[in-house]
Amino acid sequence: MQTFHNPLHAQHAGQFEMFRGQLVPCHEVPSRVDFVLAELQRHQLGPITAPALDAAALAASGLAEALAAVHQPRYLSFIESAWSQWVALNPAHASQDALPSVWPVRGFRADVEPDNFAARMGLYSFDAGSPLTAGTWAAAQAGAACALAAANAVLAGAPSAFALTRPPGHHAGPDFFGGYCFINNAAVVAHTLRQRFERVAVLDVDYHHGNGTQTIFYSRPDVLTVSLHGDLSWATPTSVARAQGWVPT
Repeated sequence: MQTFHNPLHAQHAGQFEMFRGQLVPCHEVPSRVDFVLAELQRHQLGPITAPALDAAALAASGLAEALAAVHQPRYLSFIESAWSQWVALNPAHASQDALPSVWPVRGFRADVEPDNFAARMGLYSFDAGSPLTAGTWAAAQAGAACALAAANAVLAGAPSAFALTRPPGHHAGPDFFGGYCFINNAAVVAHTLRQRFERVAVLDVDYHHGNGTQTIFYSRPDVLTVSLHGDLSWATPTSVARAQGWVPT
């Protein structure tokens, strides 16, 4: 199996997130990918490569078109420029993550992008647990490039391919981020495979609901999304915290 590894993933390394009313160290950290990469290398499961990430290669890959097919242009523009907007508000922000703090009600003129940065960030997010950092866009874009490379490998005849990247993606919707996700890598793959196949299915086996992927394809009959997420109706606070990584198993 060929693995496409994101060499820029560590550029997205949030410091804190909001959890149950307090700021805590980020749970989604670069070591997650480093651990998986080390195991892939130890077991020698196949070649591990990184997609070309220079501007010319990204332009030639069709990544921009794939992103625009699953995300709204103004959302992509915001994610790409949000850090510079954040620092422009106050140079001291350069050492601080950007976290949303207000959420404009979507039912009232959500078609109009607010002038205020905090309101814009809230419009495009659904939680206070996904810090945006100086390297978020670079890492997320490179991750989407990994997903696209994996899809193209399958289209070229590979029986399977693995995109090893972070930040993750299945919570990112057409115009919102959250759950540590900014670009929906699975949606990029599904869209790319649809160029060859009449129908495509996305099977999501994460503990959490792949709400972003479902939202992107909800009204499209050509992409089936199936999410095998956990049922919290029976869970205790301790078991939920354990599933989310807050309590050792």
